[in-house]
Order: sequence, then structure tokens, then C-alpha cells
Amino acid sequence: MQDSLYEFLLLNKKLSLPGIGTISHCQNPAQHDFSNKQFTAPSFYFIIESRNDKPSKKLFDWLSFSLNITEWEAIKSVNDFSFDLKKKLSEFGEASWGKVGVLHRDNNGDLKLDPQNISLQSEPPVTAEKVIRVKAEHPVLVGEKEKTSVEMEVILTVLAVMFIGWYFSEKGFSTSSAGNQSVIKSN
Repeated sequence: MQDSLYEFLLLNKKLSLPGIGTISHCQNPAQHDFSNKQFTAPSFYFIIESRNDKPSKKLFDWLSFSLNITEWEAIKSVNDFSFDLKKKLSEFGEASWGKVGVLHRDNNGDLKLDPQNISLQSEPPVTAEKVIRVKAEHPVLVGEKEKTSVEMEVILTVLAVMFIGWYFSEKGFSTSSAGNQSVIKSN
């Protein structure tokens, strides 16, 4: 029964057990490992919430179909499994559930789950090299018209040459026209 309930938990992300609570399957997102230049795969873990401990009909239907038993036998099996967990909790202070983790009570008497780090056919890390494209052409929106980045470079170069030409035509072509001509007076 333990393996079947674990399979249901993985498939449906939640499993409610009577008298225990709802165990949820959670995921940490992929992480970027800067020092090794790679992305690590997402990791998975379980949490427990004591509020909702009513199993769904979906659980009983799935168990009766997958184990080829009646719905009544599925209900009895889930209740027996929950009873065994509660019995271990009261006798030993904790109950271990294979791939899910260890259930125990905290100082306030609330049920806690120390999850197992599960590896669900996780993907290996993926290398993350920075791609630098030299002279890559891409579209740029200018007003309502689309221009390429090369066209924009040409336009900016022509404008810069025109501005430099105008500036030197106004100031002349001498070394003093290119510098700052302000005089600083000291007191």
C-alpha cells in the first residue's frame, strides 16, 4: 500500500490521509550555478498540512483500479495505513515512510515531516556559457517603422559625422577649437 500511495502522491501532487493530513509534492526551481557555469535541475520535496485529512474519492477510485480491488477495500487499506502511521507516531514518537520522509510531532504537538531529498529521474546539470554575437543583426522599432541594427548604426554614424563637420565649420580646424576654452579664475 505504501508504494501505491507514493505513486498516487507523485502523480497527483497531493495525498490526504485520515487523521494525518495532506502531504504535498513541491518543487524547487532550477538554480544557476555561476561558479561552475551551469544550471542544476529542479529539486523536489514533500510538506505536510494537518488541516485537510479527508481523502478524495479520486484516491479510492485510483487505488481500486490500479490494485484491482473494490472501492471498499481501497478505503479500508488507506485507513489501515493511516492507523499504522498514527500508531508508530504514538509508540515511537516518529514514523518513517520510505521515500517520503519521517513524520514526528514538534513541541506544540503539531505533525511535522522531515522530507527525504528525492531524485525523480532528474536531469543532469546543463552548461550555461555566455554567447556573444559580434555584429549580430536584429530588428529595432523606430517610431512605427522597423529598422535593422545595422541600418541604425549607419544612420548614427552619418549623424555623428554631420555633427562633427558642423562643429568644426563653426569653430574652425585648430587645436583650440576642440578643447575647453573656459578660464578658471581663483580668488
